[in-house]
Amino acid sequence: MKLYIKKDTTDCYEEILAVELDSQRMLYRVETAAYSNSLVQLVAARDLSKLPEEKILYMAANQPKDMDKHPNVALSIPIAAVYDSSFAYCGYMYPRPFADTIALTHLSTFQRRPMSKLKRFADKTEWHNKFERDEVGIKNRFKLLYNLSKALHLIPRNYLPVYITPEDIRITAKGKIAIENLHLSQVDAISKHFALSQSFTTDYATKAGKAAVLKGDAVKVEDMLFSYAVMFYQVLMGVHPYGGTILRPPYDKCVEIGQCIDNDLFAFGSKAEYITFPESFNLHSTFHTLPVEIQELFKRAFGTASASRPTLEEWGKGFYNGVVQLDSKN
Repeated sequence: MKLYIKKDTTDCYEEILAVELDSQRMLYRVETAAYSNSLVQLVAARDLSKLPEEKILYMAANQPKDMDKHPNVALSIPIAAVYDSSFAYCGYMYPRPFADTIALTHLSTFQRRPMSKLKRFADKTEWHNKFERDEVGIKNRFKLLYNLSKALHLIPRNYLPVYITPEDIRITAKGKIAIENLHLSQVDAISKHFALSQSFTTDYATKAGKAAVLKGDAVKVEDMLFSYAVMFYQVLMGVHPYGGTILRPPYDKCVEIGQCIDNDLFAFGSKAEYITFPESFNLHSTFHTLPVEIQELFKRAFGTASASRPTLEEWGKGFYNGVVQLDSKN
């Protein structure tokens, strides 16, 4: 298939050849040698208004710096806008992610059986006995989250990947990180916001963040930091920080995760007196075995003072220290 790309508003159109990979997803592999490590995502005409050409061209012209120094990180930030044979805007091109990855959801949700016992991982021995919920597994999860916090920090500061979820993170057994769907980021450019978030994922959204999206306002950095902290907690605990609990009145009518977030019902937060845990299946039970530094980071992340949410630098330091602390025990 013949397509055209532009990397900047001032660029001339450049011809590329692409081969279909997935017809349902409208995904193509670029055959042109200069871009052979890239993919093309075409966008249905009805959805193009949600992904303005102006935004894609801005992101293509404003790439993360020094990514060659970070070979273990892949960011799916668009590198060009894509056009059809009539030179009509129809999608974007982005770097191809790593091979042999799995979604972070495999580690962020509770698994009753170890990976070595799961059919889909039977012949993938590199994943066996690596991320189980023993001391070795927790240390490896700290290492993974350290890498993830570094990868998230590489995203340009004026790109806010609003309400990123574990489904948007791909990982390898050796700790490589690929972050997908960054074309959906809120972009702040030249003292203005454009391409604001038009939706949110309820289980990762703050009350203030949801209100901002519904009003058409910009989501703030602290709301993004909240969603990161939710992911970190899920990877370490196997449960959502606002789920897996029993709520006492007057909060016993809160049945959805989003309602619990809106009412500040973090399992170990300011309203802990209204929260109990199931006796037979309490996935929060190991929270107090985490290093105190990491416990405190979670309490700040899910506290009522949004301006005090930990930065990615603080999370990276906490996970690094967690590894050091476990190593010192042996």
